[in-house]
Parts: sequence; C-alpha cells; structure tokens
Amino acid sequence: MNLLLAYIAKVIICSAVLYGYYYIALRNNRFHQWNRYYLVLITVISLLTPLLRIPLPIPPEEPSTMMSYTSRMITLRESVIPPASPAITTATIVNAGYTLVMALLLLRILVSIFNIRQLIHRSRVQEVPPYKFVENQEIKAPFSFFSYIFWDQHTSLQTAEGQQILKHELVHLQEKHSADKLFMEIVTAVYWINPIFHIIKRELALVHEFMADKKAAGEEVAGYAQTILQMAFHSKQFSFTNDFFHPPIKRRILMLTQFHTPRFSYLRRILVLPVATGIFCSLAFVADKRPSAIRTLNTTISEAAVMDTTPRKITPKKETASEPVFTFVEQPPTFKGGEDSLMSYLTRSIKYPKEAVAKKISGTVFVQFVVDKKGNISNAKTIGRDPGAGICQEALRVVNAMPRWVPGKQDGKTVSVQFNLPIRFTLDDSKSATEKQHIEFTPPPPPPPSPRSTEIFTSVEQPPTFRGGEEALAKYLSSNIKYPRDAQEHGVSGTVSVRFIILEDGSIRDIRTVGTQRGRGLEEEAIRVVKAMPKWNPGIQNKHAVNTEFNLPIRFTLVE
Repeated sequence: MNLLLAYIAKVIICSAVLYGYYYIALRNNRFHQWNRYYLVLITVISLLTPLLRIPLPIPPEEPSTMMSYTSRMITLRESVIPPASPAITTATIVNAGYTLVMALLLLRILVSIFNIRQLIHRSRVQEVPPYKFVENQEIKAPFSFFSYIFWDQHTSLQTAEGQQILKHELVHLQEKHSADKLFMEIVTAVYWINPIFHIIKRELALVHEFMADKKAAGEEVAGYAQTILQMAFHSKQFSFTNDFFHPPIKRRILMLTQFHTPRFSYLRRILVLPVATGIFCSLAFVADKRPSAIRTLNTTISEAAVMDTTPRKITPKKETASEPVFTFVEQPPTFKGGEDSLMSYLTRSIKYPKEAVAKKISGTVFVQFVVDKKGNISNAKTIGRDPGAGICQEALRVVNAMPRWVPGKQDGKTVSVQFNLPIRFTLDDSKSATEKQHIEFTPPPPPPPSPRSTEIFTSVEQPPTFRGGEEALAKYLSSNIKYPRDAQEHGVSGTVSVRFIILEDGSIRDIRTVGTQRGRGLEEEAIRVVKAMPKWNPGIQNKHAVNTEFNLPIRFTLVE
C-alpha cells in the first residue's frame, strides 16, 4: 500500500513538472508536431521513471571492515502471522474504491469501442483507400476513428466546407491521432487520480486539431475559420474520436490565424532536456549504501604498515574509567581521512630499526589499543611474539603518537572500542640493507601455536569455513532454523549474533549470543541450530589447525 502511494505521488510530481514546462514555454506555439510528441512522451516518462531503481554508489562517510573470520550475514525470512483484525480495513476500502473507479472507466472505453463497431455494422461503408467512408443518419457530425471517417447526412461533400472538413479528418487518419487518444484514455482510466494526465489528454486533443486545421486550411485560412464558426453547434458522440467541431473554438481560430514564429523557438524546445534530466535523476537514481559482507585488504607499500581493523560482535570486553570497551560496533572507529591517510601516516612515521636491519630481523607486531569516545588512543600494547631488535617499540611509538581518530559508534552514540593494528616488518634480500625495508598489507600472523594448543585466535591466516562453503551454511541454517512462533506473533525481527569457538578438529564449543537481545525465542533458536552443526574446517595458522573464535550474524526477517 505504501509503495503504491509513493509511486502514484512520484508519477504526479513528474507529470506536473514536465507539463508545467510545456505550459510555460511550449503551449500555443506553432510547432504542433513537436508538442504532440512531447505530451505523449512526458506521459510515458512519468509512468516509467518512478519504477526505475538505478543504484548510485555512494561511499560511506566512515568505512567499516569485517574480518574474513566473520561470516556473511545469513537472512531468514518468515511470513508474518497476521494478528486478529477486522476483515475490512481502511486500506481495503481505499483499494476497493480505486479499483472500482478504474474498472468503470475502462468499461466506458470498451463500451465506446463496441458502440463504434455496432455503428459501422449498421451503416453504409464505402472503401475509398486509404480510408473507409461510413454514412448513417444516426451520425450527428463528422468524425474519424483510426481508418474510418464517419459522415453525417447534413454535410455535403460537394461544398467547399465539406471538402475542408474531409481534409481535416484525413489528417487525423494519416497522423494516427486515434492511437494517441486511445492511449491517453487508458492512462487516465488507470491513473484517474492524477489530474495532470486529464489535462494532458485534453491538451493533446487540441494539438491534434491544430495540426489538422493547419493542413486542411491551406491558403484559405479565413474561409476555414468561418466554417468552424458556422458549424460550432455540433455535439460529440464518443469521447476519444476525432471530431471536426472540437472545442474550444477560440484557440483553434487563434492558432489558425497566427503566422509569426515565437522568439527563441528552438531554444524553448531544447531547454526541456535539462528539465527532463533533472526529474529523471531525482526519481530514478537511488543511493546504494549496501555494505559489503566481507572486505579484506591486501596491499604492499614501501616503508608503511599494514592496517587491519578487527571489530568483533558487540560485547563489553573490559571497563576503563567505568566505561565499557567494545570489540564490535555498528560503526567502527576510523583514522581521520580513512585508510589511505592511515597508510600515509604509517609510511611517514615508522622507521625500520637499524638493529633489526643489521640482524635481518622481520616479523609481525600486533598492536592493540583502545579508541575512546573522543578518538584518543590509550592502553596501547603489543600482543603475541616479539620479533625483537626494537620492532615492537617502534610500532608502539608510532601508535602512541597518532592523532585523534574518528570514534566508533553504537546505537548512534560514540563509544570506546578496542582496535587491533597488525604491522608486518619484512626485508628483501635482493637489495642493500638500507633499501630492503618494507611492510605489507596481509593477514596478520599471530605467534605460532604448539600442537594441541589451548590458545584461541581471533585472526588467522586461513579462517575457518563451513564444509561446503557459505552457500552450504546458508542452506543448512534455512533448512534447520524455525522462526519462533512467539516472535512471529509479536512481530519481532532483527539480527542475532552468535559467537563460538571452532576447535582444531572442527568441533564447536562455547556458543553464546552477543549484542542486543531480541527476545521472543530468537537467541535460543539460533543457539540450538548452531549447537547441532556438523564439524567445520578449522582455522589454519602457520600451517597448523588452531582454535579460532568465530562470529555468525543471523538476521531474522518477517515478510509482510
């Protein structure tokens, strides 16, 4: 219902803007053929443009990154169980009323076409290529419909007036004006609520008359105008036929006797292009802000450091000055200027220790720190194995000297977030000691585990995977998770984040949910299905299977 109303509103806006330009710049000018095509085209554009959804990529203001050990979002859709409600609602009445009016208007068109066919069958029809001449005493005034010209018994073809009227109707046949009229009749019947379409239909009919009058009058403009005035007492028989005596008579005579070319005639027609382009772009293009489910970085630069944000699912990790520190937030903290600025900062600031260069020491340093709600860096420390020779000290020095970051946000509020920055120092043996320093953007290698280690990794070279891949995981969850009835009845939906440990042998343990609790059984159902999972392919670090912490976001969605 809301989508339909939004579409109709956009159609009305689009048609109003485009017709407004016609009324200001094009109406009552002598380029009738142009105006005819314009009126038909703006009707089509108004109907189609709101249906288009052309994605326009817009980079997010603060980019976020999810590590590869976090699964893609799994979405489970369930039909809403409608609550007990009255059979007849306001929306039902509105839909029924709109449909009834539309049906009556379409029926009116069918009845008119049927009456024309019956009139043809009751009349004397003569084949006079390229038209068919229909005569009947029931016809009150000449008119045309597609290839038929209907003629009354009171208008003689032998007179000058009769010949002018015949030429007029022949123009309607040759230009196929009946097709335009029938199209506009259908449009105004289906979209009867749009007043602009009714105005366009009436204006288009007048443009048809202007075109026919101009060609039929020829050099006898005065005599043709007199014919229109003398026979202005006609009565129309069908709403979408081409009647010679089409009101308003005044505008027809004014257009017939207008000989001067309007100023800026060509410019008036061309200026519609930016207007149409503007309305098209404003209605058809939509911002595409869909985040990538998994994003990884792998870049090599000289004299720089690897950056790897490792946000984790929402859970307070520790207390600092009575404020919780999160390891996963909706909007992770970012270095001001983005990733490129951070790389540039590290490139300028980090100096490969001379002792490490002399001893050919390389390795990865994991710097862990907290970005508080003001963007300040605190509690910086290195974790894991120390390569030695001053590498850890250099990494800490540069991190502690960082300017303020853009703080992370959760539920629209700035919060303190723990952040991990792996920096890998490597040496190239093919160059001299002063030229072989570089740092790579690669998955950070934590300390090598001993066999059957009890250590739990949060980042590994080869993350754990569900056997069969992500498609198999999505299929497993879709087949096994049952949307809790209590959640359906109360309209509860949302994302449940399940965190668990994948052991070296691929089995699962320590299953729990983190983040905002949705309730109504969603967390319990997610945990139940995860517990029943088969073994995974474990994470690999330094060619060894290791215990890895994994986050699985499952989005429960109700489909109305």
